[in-house]
Amino acid sequence: MKKSIICGALLAALASAQAFASVGSDAEALMPAAQKIADPYQRGQAEGWLEIAQRQDSHVLVSKVYGDAAARALNNGRHFIDNSVPFQPIYGQKNWPPVQTREKWVKALQEIESTNQRASQSPCRGEDAGRLSALTDEAWKEQDETHGTHWVHGWDAIERAQVLAQQVSAELDKCVPPPPVPVQAKPIPLSADALFDFDSAVMGPEGHRQIDLLAQQWRDAGVSIDELTITGYTDRFGSAGHNLKLSRQRALAVATALKLQGVRATQVDIKGLGAADPVQSCDGKKATAAVIACLAPNRRVEIVVK
Repeated sequence: MKKSIICGALLAALASAQAFASVGSDAEALMPAAQKIADPYQRGQAEGWLEIAQRQDSHVLVSKVYGDAAARALNNGRHFIDNSVPFQPIYGQKNWPPVQTREKWVKALQEIESTNQRASQSPCRGEDAGRLSALTDEAWKEQDETHGTHWVHGWDAIERAQVLAQQVSAELDKCVPPPPVPVQAKPIPLSADALFDFDSAVMGPEGHRQIDLLAQQWRDAGVSIDELTITGYTDRFGSAGHNLKLSRQRALAVATALKLQGVRATQVDIKGLGAADPVQSCDGKKATAAVIACLAPNRRVEIVVK
């Protein structure tokens, strides 16, 4: 009977060892895929978790509670490679070492956490910062594993992350963020036919209603306006001089109506471009009702807010 029990135990231990070896070999096999990830921060996260999976293989027998740490780390590596599986934390909570006996450990963890926070807000975070985020979780796992027990371990994990945190901090110090890409404000088009009578720059009731609604939308959204550009356009019928004058008068009428509604801007630019920049092309050289209706989108006032 004893011989059977011993044999069974040996077989179970062998099966367990084979399972752990599988985690390590799977992590090694996945590393080339991790190294091909384009985003450097995500690449570092994937590499870090696969590294942890291999390392935790040798620690997995230490604690029944954290016996699946290697498998979870492998899972997290896959998560960052292709998002095929959900992320699984490898620690329950952040249990700080007792400061009375482990002050050095506490200071190191504080330094690591501070660097992670800084990296998370930096546009320059790179591969090392991603790897640090993974190694930090491993350090917390080691502390959580020994919390409330009489035995202590985990300094190697803290020191590993601390050295990397100092390297990441130095990289962030040298980093110059890329200049922001200017955002081109999208023009707000208003139909001149709705705002004004034919060949007129006098705003009608419907025009005032539309301006009132626009101003109210800005107030509701809390929009603060630095620059306001208002440009008037006409269709192609009429002389160039007349169209330029009419388009500018209409732009000025819109600016005046906005001002009456309490819209203020540091700078207001009013333009009249006549028949320039048509948004629609229509056949027909004569101003027939059909052609005039077709050209309606060209008769407009555009507002650009910055």
